[in-house]
Amino acid sequence: MQSMTLKGELICYDDIGEGLPIIFLHPPGMGRKVFDRQKMLSKHFRILLPDLAGHGDSSYNVTREVTVERYGEDIIEFMNQLEITAAVLFGYSSGGAIAQYLAIHHPSRVHTLILSGGYPIVDHWTIKNEHRLGVFFASKSKKLMSAGLAFAHTKDPELRRLLKEHMLKSNPLVWSKYYYDVMHFNCKDGLAKITAPVLLMYGSKSDVFNTYIKTYKKELADVEIFIIKGESHQLPTRQPSYVNQIITGYLLNKQ
Repeated sequence: MQSMTLKGELICYDDIGEGLPIIFLHPPGMGRKVFDRQKMLSKHFRILLPDLAGHGDSSYNVTREVTVERYGEDIIEFMNQLEITAAVLFGYSSGGAIAQYLAIHHPSRVHTLILSGGYPIVDHWTIKNEHRLGVFFASKSKKLMSAGLAFAHTKDPELRRLLKEHMLKSNPLVWSKYYYDVMHFNCKDGLAKITAPVLLMYGSKSDVFNTYIKTYKKELADVEIFIIKGESHQLPTRQPSYVNQIITGYLLNKQ
């Protein structure tokens, strides 16, 4: 684990491998450990796994407002300090909001946009309710949230323990605010501005999130979509081999 000071806050991250950099952006509360199985990609690429401020091993106390935009600008500064001109951005679930913000507002810094279970807006009642529950339970019962998310993300007891312990380090207020801001985030009208190639991944059982595929197909100029059969929303942890193979094949083909 490495660290840097970013706008007065400590940001901890893993930096492994060499080559094309891929920055992984995690959902509320989960921190960088949700991408533990993506470390295998370091055989081909430079893998960067930051804990966003208020998450995991990064600063517990956050001095600035928690928003998608703020986290996006933090990633730009993160790249600046590491002297990374452009990177592949991998956004998982709500972390995809940050990735999309950057692809729209900082297009020159985004080599490729990859979304796993991504969505440009929370306008479906099921997803809205999930975010509302996240806002409530993150601030009221961090232990329950940590246990529930760890259970949903993997059957591997060791990875489940790793996820749970890492989530328990997160600031519950930051966790809740991150959920809240994503719930009100809307980049649907900005998708046409994305110039980077886009790779989308979804589980075939993740019906609610899959409804956004049509929107992406309509608005994006360069998009490729993979559906992993028989799987739900939590692809990076539940199907890491497939996810890693898709990323590797796609990026090496583009290069």
